[in-house]
Amino acid sequence: RPHIFIVSTNRNYPGPWHRLAASTMAANDIEWFGLFEYSGGGKFERLYTPWKDNALEESSQPGSSDKPVLLYAHGWQRGAYKNPAPESFITSQEVYGEERDVAEPWLQAGYRVLCFMWVPFADESDLATAEQKIWTAGKDQVQRWRNRDGNFQDVRGATGIGQAFFEAYRTVVMGAPRIHLVGHSLGTQMVGRLLEQILEQSERSLARLPERVTLLDPYFSNFAKSYLDGRWTGERVREAIRQASEAGCAIEQVASSAVLDNPLSDSNGELRFHTAYFVLNPDFIKLAYGPRDVEVLANRHSFARYAYLASLCIGQQPAVEGEHSSGLASRTDAEVRPMMTSEFHWVQKGGDRWDPETLIFERRGGSACFAKPKVAVQYA
Repeated sequence: RPHIFIVSTNRNYPGPWHRLAASTMAANDIEWFGLFEYSGGGKFERLYTPWKDNALEESSQPGSSDKPVLLYAHGWQRGAYKNPAPESFITSQEVYGEERDVAEPWLQAGYRVLCFMWVPFADESDLATAEQKIWTAGKDQVQRWRNRDGNFQDVRGATGIGQAFFEAYRTVVMGAPRIHLVGHSLGTQMVGRLLEQILEQSERSLARLPERVTLLDPYFSNFAKSYLDGRWTGERVREAIRQASEAGCAIEQVASSAVLDNPLSDSNGELRFHTAYFVLNPDFIKLAYGPRDVEVLANRHSFARYAYLASLCIGQQPAVEGEHSSGLASRTDAEVRPMMTSEFHWVQKGGDRWDPETLIFERRGGSACFAKPKVAVQYA
């Protein structure tokens, strides 16, 4: 489901916890919040709810820990209360000409597809309010969420949503033999906040980093934040990504839209120095050259999620030949690592929107941004 990006220019708004409704609910009563397992066909089962005393109900024990995990975090969900189900991995017939479940290749490859959902908390009219919730809870540990009637309610005993994500990761996910962590849009900040906490805990051997991290068309609002003691959200994520890269993670960044090309958004160009940076060109989603281009931007923004997940090709590895490369998700961690550099990036030059064998990228110099590192960055 596409979303139009509207970012508040007010840096001192009262925050996502100001009281619009007096009623409160327990976290386990909130629909589409917590860690869910996706089994295909738009079907989800809740495994874990944060902010509860009982970690996992007996009927919701996670499956076999010998399977690799794809762990996904979504972004902003404005207006989600109007929909009977959250966004899944199935493409829109209207935009893509078919309904395709892009998680299917991962399920066939033996992955458990897990999703951390914070839909009713991400359902804010102002993106900056949803962004703030990732990093902090409100006064008296209260977070607000939107119910099915479109009204806000409070949940007490809450943390920042990113901390809730870590709670689910440490309880359910961390024992998997392989973890591929993926965030889309504002969900890349969820990934960054999760990595911060893992890095803090890993020093005491209390948490382990994922083997692979993928940032899909990231979003960061501009300006320093009072709730981050004057730091920027993009700065915090960039530092977490840098530390995870230095610790050995294979990290990709995939852009598919111009969602950061405006004065209210932080392009965060230096983030690219610490990732293998790919640029998709979804030209099949045609510009309208009018007011409808807002919707075109949203659809192109969503394309990174569908294209990357659909690109997993079972039994076939992407190729890198000189200045050209093919594929995305099928690339091994060892192949991603040397592509993590400030010295070049990859731009799509051809290929069908779904066929990973024909998804061709051309190598370009630099990081496609004005920022330049003092010393060239190259991981191996």
